[in-house]
Amino acid sequence: MAKDMCSVRLARLNQLVMEFYKVSNPTREHLYYSLGYRCARTLERDLKYLREQYGVDIRFTRSSMSYHLEGMGTFLVNLQLSEREVTSLAAGLRMASHFLPHLSGSCENMWAKIQMVIPETLADQGRKLAGSAVVALPVSRMDPGVFETLIGAISNRRTVRFRYRSPYSGGKAKDHDVSPWGVFFRAHAWYLWGFSSRRRKPVTFRVSRIARVSAFDITGYIPPGEEQDVVSYAASAWYACSGEGLYDIRIRVRQPLGSVVEETVWHPSQKITRENDGAITLRACVPELGDVARWVMASAPYAEVLEPALLREQVEQLGEGVATVHS
Repeated sequence: MAKDMCSVRLARLNQLVMEFYKVSNPTREHLYYSLGYRCARTLERDLKYLREQYGVDIRFTRSSMSYHLEGMGTFLVNLQLSEREVTSLAAGLRMASHFLPHLSGSCENMWAKIQMVIPETLADQGRKLAGSAVVALPVSRMDPGVFETLIGAISNRRTVRFRYRSPYSGGKAKDHDVSPWGVFFRAHAWYLWGFSSRRRKPVTFRVSRIARVSAFDITGYIPPGEEQDVVSYAASAWYACSGEGLYDIRIRVRQPLGSVVEETVWHPSQKITRENDGAITLRACVPELGDVARWVMASAPYAEVLEPALLREQVEQLGEGVATVHS
């Protein structure tokens, strides 16, 4: 009987701790009714037990009459994960290890902890997925300290100062003061998006080219506009150059490449139509033509630019350069 009561209480304690992750700063009334307590004293005893036996740091704020979870102590939460959730975690940790190599050790440690609180059958399925899923996309090397400083500055809304060296500006390093808004991964590299004090406009920087970064100011931080967010901004790029759509492009792709192109969303504005001869026509509105021109070259000889004329000229120039180098 005592064992049954212990199991019941542990399940209740687990639900109590999980509620802090579902609702920030829950009130006593919320915990009482959402978890089905029949006595207020039972709730208080459970909170006291978590504090004293497991070191769970649960604090009560009288001004708001609410609780706040500061630390988990040694209490091990039973996550009660479904099969699909375990699969998602295993795949996500595998991808995180690839795209952020400096976190690979942390990903391994996290998976080890997860295995301790899930059934062995689910853990075995996750291990098999992690061992069979391979991400082959190349990732540019970057300084982990730079990346983590940028993430911290984005979270705390602090401006950053760093030295940036671009191969497209003579390779000379320049100092920049930036209000960072977000980071995103495109075309085998991480990019920082934010407001540049030097250029007085939003700018994208490749993280692998950033050095000597420091977060230094809060008052000078310039936030993004209400309709600006890193998700939509990153999606606006064909490859890496993001921004407002300025050029309407139209590209004809012959088979067999046409069917391959249809399998991928190259740009959120794209529209694809199939012609009578089996070829496809891809339309989109992009912020920059250079990335598209290089994509057409990589798709040679199956892709042909129909519009605009400027894009055709860029592809022609790239073709002439390739012919010159290989002649």
